[in-house]
Amino acid sequence: MTNIPTRAKENINKKLFSLKDGFKFFVTSNILLVCFIGIFLINNGAKVPIISFTVFAEIFSVLLSVIACLKPGKPKENESKDAERQQSQELLGALIAFVFLSLFSLLFLGANIPYPSTLIFFMLMSNAMVSAYSILFHPIALGLYEANVFQRKTTMFDYIFKYIAIFLSGISYYVQRTLFKLPLLLNKLIVIAFVLLLLWQWFIMISIFDN
Repeated sequence: MTNIPTRAKENINKKLFSLKDGFKFFVTSNILLVCFIGIFLINNGAKVPIISFTVFAEIFSVLLSVIACLKPGKPKENESKDAERQQSQELLGALIAFVFLSLFSLLFLGANIPYPSTLIFFMLMSNAMVSAYSILFHPIALGLYEANVFQRKTTMFDYIFKYIAIFLSGISYYVQRTLFKLPLLLNKLIVIAFVLLLLWQWFIMISIFDN
């Protein structure tokens, strides 16, 4: 039997429906989608594949937003900080993570994907892999993300790993956390559909820049 990680089951309200949570998920997912579209347009991507990418992403966004309404989520995580010193460490850690991920994403230039769209290509691939892994090892996948992102940070390297984890598996984590509200079998079916969606979007990205 699958055990739900402690953080994923804490602070669950007794309410059965929350439009606020659903609206918050919808807005957040669409902000991310708009950022993706903006990067595609900056790189002069083909318009028709961009529209296809947007439509498939929006359909899944609406579905997950409805699921997010079923039960309120847990409150936003707050990390204790020692003010300026840790804030500067976090900023530097985020910058180093961005540079590292950007350099690594340049490997996809060979697939005719221009930078910075290579970052999106890399993000979709990594989140698809994490989501596929979580089909069988759900608690481990969520636990690793929470350990890297939510636990108190003491060094700059902690912040580097935090932002790498957010990039590589952040989309997968928040989808998985939302799907905790569903029965196990339905949860797994939607996770499988989500993995297939990410792979499909991955191939659409190739067609966006296949000039």
